[in-house]
Amino acid sequence: MTARSRRLAWIPPLLVGASTAIAAEVALGMLLYAGPGLVRSLTTVLAVEVAALGGGLWTAPQPGPDGIDRLRKKWLLCLSSFLIATIYGTAWSVSQNVGEDPISQGLGLALLAGFPLYTSGVVLGGMASIATNQTNGRWQASLAALGAAFGFMITGLLLTRVPMPASLLIGCLVLLSAGGMIYGMVLGQQAQVHVHAARVSKGGDVRVEDRRVTELKLGVRYLLEGDQVRQRVMLTGEGALPWDLLIGKVLIPEEDCSWRLLLIGGGASTLPRMLREERGTSTIEVLERTGAVVELGRDYFNTELRSGSTEREIVRIGNLEDLLADVQGPFDLVIVDTSALAPLGGSSALSKLAHTKLLSVLGTSGVIAWGPIAPDPGTVGALEGRHQVTLTRSCDSEEEVVVLSQLSGGDIVDASFTGFRPISGGTDPP
Repeated sequence: MTARSRRLAWIPPLLVGASTAIAAEVALGMLLYAGPGLVRSLTTVLAVEVAALGGGLWTAPQPGPDGIDRLRKKWLLCLSSFLIATIYGTAWSVSQNVGEDPISQGLGLALLAGFPLYTSGVVLGGMASIATNQTNGRWQASLAALGAAFGFMITGLLLTRVPMPASLLIGCLVLLSAGGMIYGMVLGQQAQVHVHAARVSKGGDVRVEDRRVTELKLGVRYLLEGDQVRQRVMLTGEGALPWDLLIGKVLIPEEDCSWRLLLIGGGASTLPRMLREERGTSTIEVLERTGAVVELGRDYFNTELRSGSTEREIVRIGNLEDLLADVQGPFDLVIVDTSALAPLGGSSALSKLAHTKLLSVLGTSGVIAWGPIAPDPGTVGALEGRHQVTLTRSCDSEEEVVVLSQLSGGDIVDASFTGFRPISGGTDPP
């Protein structure tokens, strides 16, 4: 949420709450005045008002891909209900034939009390649901209650002084219209989050989220393990290629050759699928800590990865250190997804034995790629004295850093690394 959104977001629930209270009290005053008995009328009106408000809250739009659009329609319905209440209230005030018989009183109970409070409940419930899905929705309810208190006070002061009680409903239309416009601006500037799926894992809950910012026409789907982004794709517009896919496209030759690739923490990577489609003779081995990452990556990011072995693809799930101990080289390219190591304490969580193993399974001209964030000290310590290049790029408004290491000291980087720029490189002194 932007600073402008935060400054405006408190206004809509306050205005809806105030309008709800005004409508409730106007209906109460008009219906009690014409009712056959104070206690019976009071009981009936209050029961209808509370039931209508509760029904609106119960049927409010829930978070979802179209939740915002449905809430906007409910705003229009709410405005329409107050307009109808205004028209009927005006007719009640100016005509002696309206409000005197039981039928018109029942209609007044529905149009003045039931319908406006129901639609107000729908709008308030929808705003609270959307707020809860993003941050904390309790402040929406608090502001609505505060607005209702102001609405009761204003109505109590003005109800006996205005020419017609229905004129207060015109004020409600103004308040709701202003609230709707402000809420539209707020929604346009903040990310709308929809959770597609969630799984419990040892490293933290694994979930798939869509985040959309209407005003920026931006939509991104994330695969998250805890707070760590394991994969993301643009839902609107064209986003940059995932770093591992770009590295693979550059380093793995297009000609028909039997390259071997090892992905550590690659359960959400689309690189294996690309290799199957474009480099049919390559063989791939994927090591992943969390089965849920493989499952959700397959279901929502089209990775097509499944635990098990095929002729050219092996996917294994478990402790990375144990899995790595059983790996047999040599590999032409080793990719270490450091986001998969974050729940373990970062890339330095790999033991010295694991680093030694990585070197042992790397071919003589092979490359190790560490990414997508800058590795912490110790990540590439096992490759001291070897050729090493650090690359960076801006990817969908975020900075990504990749470190490439090569045993042979060959030139890893060339112009084909589109979007990346080297920030350090060369051969470290022995």
